[in-house]
Amino acid sequence: MRRILSALAAGATAAALGLVTAPAHATTTDVTMSFGMSYGNSTTSGTIHFTDGYTATVSGAVHAASGQRRICSEATNGDYYLSGPCSAWASAGGANQPFTFDLRIAVPGGVQRVYLTMYDEGGSGVAREYCTRSGCTRVY
Repeated sequence: MRRILSALAAGATAAALGLVTAPAHATTTDVTMSFGMSYGNSTTSGTIHFTDGYTATVSGAVHAASGQRRICSEATNGDYYLSGPCSAWASAGGANQPFTFDLRIAVPGGVQRVYLTMYDEGGSGVAREYCTRSGCTRVY
């Protein structure tokens, strides 16, 4: 009995310290979350549709006020990571660039977090946020 309790306590301690990151097993439901971020006058906005399966669909547009801008995506679920696609480049004075990305992580809970990063023409990330089924948070 002591061994079982010690093992349970050790597992709880490791999880509390973030040493163990398992896939999310929470009940998933269809949710559509709006996102938006800017860098100077360059902007992107749209929606992320988290399905009740393994996928999330990101749809939006990117606008460049100076230089060129594009949006790249990533998805996570615990230690599972997916480097997703990027939009076409939007150029200052040009049309907004629409994009749609399908992201899929085939583990229980599917896509739990989507990261969106705005890049400049030099390849530097200039704005970043992540979104979950509960909302979006600006990283930089």
